Amino acid sequence: MEKIIEARQIELSGETHLIRRGKAIPEKLIDWIICCSLDALSWNDDLSIPRDLIVLIRERLGGPNPHYEREGRVRENKLNAEFIAAQLMARGITPTLRILGEALGLAPSTVKRWFEPGELEQSAARLSKLFDEDGNPLPLGKLRE
Repeated sequence: MEKIIEARQIELSGETHLIRRGKAIPEKLIDWIICCSLDALSWNDDLSIPRDLIVLIRERLGGPNPHYEREGRVRENKLNAEFIAAQLMARGITPTLRILGEALGLAPSTVKRWFEPGELEQSAARLSKLFDEDGNPLPLGKLRE
């Protein structure tokens, strides 16, 4: 595992031909080892997968931070930005990317990338009806017009 992670870091730094130079293990070999390990577990009717094998499989399937998890966090943060902006609008404060970035612990430029021009303002205006003048959520039956 350490060599796999080390090879990934070397590759990200711009080096090439790592396998040929003996600095990385071929991915086909790693896949073969995984298949052999799973076959061995199957042949022995041992249905408990060792932690090391789980980590190796996870690493080959996308690493410790898979794409779908990153996308899920982006969607969640975008929705949070919309609700924060709506609360601010309900309080009479114009939401800015800087305020939203600070509230989410992110750079304003990151928040800006999530929205098309005008999208944040439209969404915040629509959602601001869910909050009173103090930014507190209204009961569902008493939404503002």
